[in-house]
Amino acid sequence: MTLNIKYPAWLMSTACLFLTVTSGVQAAPPVTVNVPVDSVYYSYIDKLSAMGYLKTMPNGARPYSRLQLARWVREAQETAKKRPMPSYLADETEAMAQYVAPELAVLDGNKLQDPVRLRDVSLQAGVLHGNEQTYRYGQGMSAGWQPFSHQQNGYTYGRDGNGILSAEISGNIDQNLALSIRPRVSYDRDNKGSVTLEEGYIKQKMGIWNLEIGREAFRWGQGETGNLALGNNMRPLTTVQLHYNEPRKTGGFFRFLGERDFHIFYGQLEGSRADKAAAAGRTDYDHAGILGIRTDFSPASYFTFGLARISVLGGEHNGLDWPDWKHWTYGRNDDNSDDRWNDIAGGDFRLRLPKMTFYGELYGEDQSHYLPADIAWRAGLYLPALIRDGSWDMTLEMAHTTDSWYSHQHFQNGWTYHDAIMGDDMGRNARKYYVAVRHYLPKESRIGLYAMRIERDRDTMHSQSVNEWGLTGQKKLRDHMYLQGTAGYASVSQPGGHSDHDAFALVSLQWQYQ
Repeated sequence: MTLNIKYPAWLMSTACLFLTVTSGVQAAPPVTVNVPVDSVYYSYIDKLSAMGYLKTMPNGARPYSRLQLARWVREAQETAKKRPMPSYLADETEAMAQYVAPELAVLDGNKLQDPVRLRDVSLQAGVLHGNEQTYRYGQGMSAGWQPFSHQQNGYTYGRDGNGILSAEISGNIDQNLALSIRPRVSYDRDNKGSVTLEEGYIKQKMGIWNLEIGREAFRWGQGETGNLALGNNMRPLTTVQLHYNEPRKTGGFFRFLGERDFHIFYGQLEGSRADKAAAAGRTDYDHAGILGIRTDFSPASYFTFGLARISVLGGEHNGLDWPDWKHWTYGRNDDNSDDRWNDIAGGDFRLRLPKMTFYGELYGEDQSHYLPADIAWRAGLYLPALIRDGSWDMTLEMAHTTDSWYSHQHFQNGWTYHDAIMGDDMGRNARKYYVAVRHYLPKESRIGLYAMRIERDRDTMHSQSVNEWGLTGQKKLRDHMYLQGTAGYASVSQPGGHSDHDAFALVSLQWQYQ
């Protein structure tokens, strides 16, 4: 498992570096729950950063905690005293300030007062009219995809009508323990009625560390339309996770690296992998483990980068012994009969320049022995101010994977979890092109238009191409009540020369309880 170099041990060394470099004395803050990765506040923070209102660069390990969000809100408020914000951006900042008011009070020296409570409720009604409810990938991956369901925590829409009710109940039990629960109820013709726990975890403070146990969506990397290694295209993983309670200042010789962050988690994939693979004449292993390690550095207010390694390993009748773990540590892989894990490893970055932000991902897929890894990449350009006040902006993004991506000789269901790719839903041997233009209005209202083309299984008999167009919008109806919507059309070119067509519309009402 290499990354175009003989050993990927540099990733492990970086993790060790996090644990050994010195840092100045920092008082450990109280624990707070995380902001869900599908929250609109992430786009608000990205906008503030690109417009130069933040003193620290948000890194690529999401979710962020509510306290971290509060720190950025405070930075933006202080910068705005010297450089006033346009009205639409001031309204977004004020909305976040109300959302994290208990955490802002902590920054002012007060004790955290944020008990467990109902935080928001969302009601969605949607229609998907198309030839297929989901489409399947080609050989090497046991998973499906659907237009307009990108980054939906593994959920897909049923044909015709959809009704979805969801909520967030979260807060602090005390200064050292927090809890978050996100139940979801839905009904449609294909999936029928379902009641699920979309997310649910506890978060315990342990000095400068936070321990999280439970189900939660992650996004590791930089990308507007997805993440190559690990994102929220899949159902949220149930894991044990350890990470800093806030980014730490790097001291000593490595102080030029600025703020650093560290995450490590372990979980298990589903227990039906073996039977599912056997039904298709393949091999896989129930309850395979998934181990993720990520380090992030923000050496300047305009630059951040991260290094990550995610491994699917072991499983029933495929356990690792001590020599296997030694080989895993320094990156030696074995032939098919002795292979015990599947790796994706690499890095990502975000660089803010005047009037533009560049971002990208570069990751390598599993290979036998020490052969160079196949490389996948993402490159993006965010133009935050098409006009002077930034009320119009644009994102351009392109991504590419090779034919070995998301497939594996030993884990033959592929890089999947509950019928979804754990990375970018573009799949293997694919190319993605994306452009989006947005217009921002006062009172948190916005409208946007995007176009995306995905070419899957390129240059093969299973090739598919998807052209997707969407109109998105948000309007604040009154304090803490939002109307959001999407309308779109997609054409899917199938093997054999025929095309499918999908029309989609979704309306959402969200009530927040501060």
